[in-house]
Amino acid sequence: MYILIYILIGIIAIVVLIGIIGLLLPKERIETRQSTFTAPPETVYNIVTNNEDYEYRSGLKKIVITSRKGDMETWDEIADNGNVIHFSTKEKHPYSFYSFDMESAMFSGYWTAEFKETENGGTLFTATEYIQIKNPFVKTLSYLFFDIGKLMETYQEDLRKKLDSL
Repeated sequence: MYILIYILIGIIAIVVLIGIIGLLLPKERIETRQSTFTAPPETVYNIVTNNEDYEYRSGLKKIVITSRKGDMETWDEIADNGNVIHFSTKEKHPYSFYSFDMESAMFSGYWTAEFKETENGGTLFTATEYIQIKNPFVKTLSYLFFDIGKLMETYQEDLRKKLDSL
């Protein structure tokens, strides 16, 4: 009987500790990744901002554009595992800057991308993701199980393959 009480107290202590850690972690997770591509900024920008051409992206089942007003869009991305993230264009400066807001059941945030021409006419592509996780328990566990940097690296590798295929 006492062993069950000690186990229960241990479990409660772990849950409380995870919650406290989540409350103490920074409000926002920020990750930045850079890649250099041989293609010019216009080409890279046009691929990154084209939500109708997404087949090159691994882990992504489908993109559904839900509304469009000029070059501003809202869309849903459905991952291979069925998770859905809602997006909306925040800002566009052709061939130099692009950003969008994102929202899911677990997090909200935004993403920015800069496209700078390199000396040889290629593109220095810099993407930064800003994520806010509302639940302190999920926030703590996200540092262990949700590698934002790896997801960004995979996206940039997929983008490189797409550019190399042109």
